[in-house]
Formats: sequence, C-alpha cells, structure tokens
Amino acid sequence: MKEVVNILKKKKIQFLFLFYILLLVPVLCPLAENFSFIDKVAVFVVCGALFSAILIISLFITSKTEKIIYSILLAISIIPGSIFLAYLLFANVMLEQNSVTSLFETNPEESREFVAHYLSIWVIVGVVIYAAIPIVMVCTMKSFTPLKVKNHKALFTASIIVIISIVGINRVSRSVYFINIYKTFISYKIRTNYEIKTIRERPNENYTVTQLYEDTIPKTIVVVIGESLNKHHMSLYGYARNTNPLMSQYGDSLIVYQDVVSPQVHTIPVMRSVLSMSEREEPKNFTEKPSLFELFNRAGYETYLISNQEFSEECKSSYDILLTLAKNKYNIAKYKQHDDIVLPVLDKILNEGKSKNKLILIHLIGNHMAYEFRYPKEYIVFNYQKDNLVSDAPYRNEKAKRTIDKFDNSVLFNDYIVNSIINAVKKEQNKETTVIYFSDHGEELYDYREFAGHAYEKVSPPMCEVPFMIWLSPSYTKNRKDLVFDKDRPYSTEDFIYSISDLAGLEYTDYKDTRSIFSQTFVPRERYVGERKYEEIKRRFKE
Repeated sequence: MKEVVNILKKKKIQFLFLFYILLLVPVLCPLAENFSFIDKVAVFVVCGALFSAILIISLFITSKTEKIIYSILLAISIIPGSIFLAYLLFANVMLEQNSVTSLFETNPEESREFVAHYLSIWVIVGVVIYAAIPIVMVCTMKSFTPLKVKNHKALFTASIIVIISIVGINRVSRSVYFINIYKTFISYKIRTNYEIKTIRERPNENYTVTQLYEDTIPKTIVVVIGESLNKHHMSLYGYARNTNPLMSQYGDSLIVYQDVVSPQVHTIPVMRSVLSMSEREEPKNFTEKPSLFELFNRAGYETYLISNQEFSEECKSSYDILLTLAKNKYNIAKYKQHDDIVLPVLDKILNEGKSKNKLILIHLIGNHMAYEFRYPKEYIVFNYQKDNLVSDAPYRNEKAKRTIDKFDNSVLFNDYIVNSIINAVKKEQNKETTVIYFSDHGEELYDYREFAGHAYEKVSPPMCEVPFMIWLSPSYTKNRKDLVFDKDRPYSTEDFIYSISDLAGLEYTDYKDTRSIFSQTFVPRERYVGERKYEEIKRRFKE
C-alpha cells in the first residue's frame, strides 16, 4: 500500500486532470437551483468514486497507454462538459433528462440563434480556456513505472468493479455528465428508430374513423401553432402595451381561453404530445395509436402542413414522422424568412380543392429567441424609455428592458400574422371554417429573476401558461350547437387531439369526450408540465 501512495503523490498532473474532467462539474453543482441537496451529494459521490477508480487503474498501465486513455477521456468529455458548465453558469441549473434529449432534436438554425442570444466574449474565452487546460495537462504528464497487478489484485479488481458499475447502472451513470449524454443519445436513437418504423407501418392497420356531422358543406379547419409566446405580453390577456391591436377587434367572435397550459416547455416534446394520443401516463400511445394527421386522413380530409420551423422529410426524429404524415407538406423554414411567408401558401391551399374538407396545420417560428429576428423593421415599435410601460425590478437592467421591447415587437408582428390567417379563412364562402391558435409553450421574460427564455430545469408559470383562442364562422357555430365554449375551463394542450376531433365531429375507438375542451362532458384533470404538477409550479412562484 505504501508503494501505491508514493506513486500517487508523484502523479499530481494526472490527479489534477481527472479532477478537472470528473469533479469540476460536481464541485460547481451547488450552483444548480434545480438540484436538491441529495442530488448534489449523489453527483459528487458517484463522480468521486469514478475519479478514484480511474486514478488507481492508471497505476497499473504504462505511461503511453495512460496518455492515450486520458486523451480519449478528454475527447469524449470536452463537448458535454462545455455544454453542462455553460448551462450551469448562465442559467444556474444542471441539465435534466428532458433537456438532454432536446439537445439531439434541436435543429442547427435554432441552436445558432440560441447561441447568438447568449454568446459573449467571456463565454468564448471561457470555453477556449476550459478546453486548453486539460490538453496542456496531458502533454506535460511524466512517465512512471506501472505497478504489477498480481501484487495488488484486490485494489485493481475493486477499481474495475466500480467503473463497470457506474457505467452500467443507468440510475448511477446519470450522475456522470458525459456518460449520461452518450447513454441518453444511444437510447434516444434506438427509441426514435423504433417509433419511425412503427408509425410508418401504421397506415396499413385497420382503424375506423367516422364523421358524426357529415354535410354537403365542406369544412376548413386551420390550426396555428405559435412558438414561445408569453401570453402575459398580449393585450388580449390584459398586458399594458397594445400588442394585439388587430385581434382585439374581433370582440366576442374570438374566444380567448384564460387557463391553458402546455405539457412541456420545449417544442419537440410539446409537439409530440399535441399531435398524438401520447401522454405522461401512456407514452406507448405514441406508437400504438393514430396521430392527428392519421385520424383526419382516415376521415377523408385533405391534410396540409405549412411549417416555418425546420423538419426533415427523411424523418431524422420522431417529431418529423408525425409531420410527414400530412398528405401535403410545405417546408418553408429553409427560406429563413419571417412568418408572413406562410400567408401566400395558405391562400394557395384555400383556393384549391374547394369541395374537400381540409385540415391545415401551420407551425410558426413565432416569438422564438432571438426575438429581434422575428419581425421586419417596420415592427420596431416599442421603446421602454418612451412609454415607461416596462416595470422596474432589481433583475431588469437596461439590456433586459431592451430585450422585452424586442419580444413585444415580435408579439405585435404575431398579431398581424394570426389576424391575416383568420381574414384569409373568413373569405371562404359557403364553408364551415374555424381557426385555432395556441403557442407550443411560453417564455419567461425577467418575470422573477435575471433570466429570459425557457428551460425545464427553471420552469415557471410564464413558460407553461399559453394563449389559446378559437374563431369560428357563423355557419360552423350554427351547425354545432353541441359544442361548449367556456373560456375559463382549465385545460392542457396535451389533450388537443381530442378537442380537435370533437370540433371536426370525428368518432373513433380511442376518442375521449371528457378530454375535449369543447365537450359538454368535459372533466378538468390535474395538469402536468413534464413530471411537475402545474399547480405546484404556480404555488412555488407565488410564495
């Protein structure tokens, strides 16, 4: 044992290297607002055990092999380490499983804009230094004569068992940031490949969808899904600035729901939930039950997707496969234009096949960060210095107030877009028409702290409370007296597939009338945002 201690004393660089790679994140873990004391201790204990085991194993290998192993360790940990540390330092949270998965599904353009919003010279310098330090350490490691395994079998065996246990046991390996990322990626790819394969095979299965209110008058149902819209920055919901001058003119003909939340605070998991029967309690429904486009395809509708958010028709994610089930797809995100690009496409669709029932899903880029990219220059309207309508707070400096100005400009432009869509649909003569608008999730804007954006680890009411509204033509309202429009119903867009089925009058085996916000038999349910109860989120920020 004395021999082991003596060599360990000489391996100061190796000690520092492993500390840097394995223990720097755990040491900074107390900064994480979303981790409990037990979580922080668990991360430190697991990473400490791995640190000790690898350091001891290094005593039994040649210096050349040691450098190779440490170089590999550096290569696989540097990018995950940069991501975790950056998130920890600018958001004061440790990434959780949902957010790790979201990293793999975020498109490059979205990532670029996210980085553009948060990037600073200090972040760049920090990442460069973070990557350079361990490289220097590996290059300056001294050579040592390795110990013989046969003289220390128990120590060697125990270290191997510790490493295998930490890597092999999922609940334990989650505490090691880079192992967690790679294992999550592998399970994500396996799950996604299975989902894509299963959903592609589903159209061949028997599943009957009938229409209860068939009529010679064709229906046109337009669903508009926004992005990152904080409803508390809409004058429709009482905001001081007039960010909805156009939609406010509809009066009672636009039904504005007051108590709607999203099932998550990231786009992909929300869209997976909205477009399918998958839910927190029954995730298997994603592969076992038809999704939104499938139901309407089987009901004889002509289905359309207009998306100003990137998706791949090669189905790189399970989100893509749900979108590509539409019969007609318009992927306009590649043009990198503002949301008004959807309007001519919508006009084209409305003017074709006038005798057919249509379901048109429009996915906007909406109010996604960075907000200044979301509107043309003529919508640069709001200025906190002139209108004094951005309230003061300790966490709202001039930069924060300018960010709020930019966000409110994007809300004003979004008002123009949604109003233009409704006006286009209103022109449809001799048809039953309706437009539903809601945002995928919300956005926090320096509401409680020095933070703008959305992150599950920091989930707050503005991130999950979403605008939800519906406009119906007079003929639609007249022919569907069974529908109830109670704007105060507590609702989660997790149940959207049942609500739109009710609106269209679709009947199928798995339809649940109590889950439709328009149903006479609607029953409020406890609402969750990810794994967190919405009421608890709301209560925590009121205290």
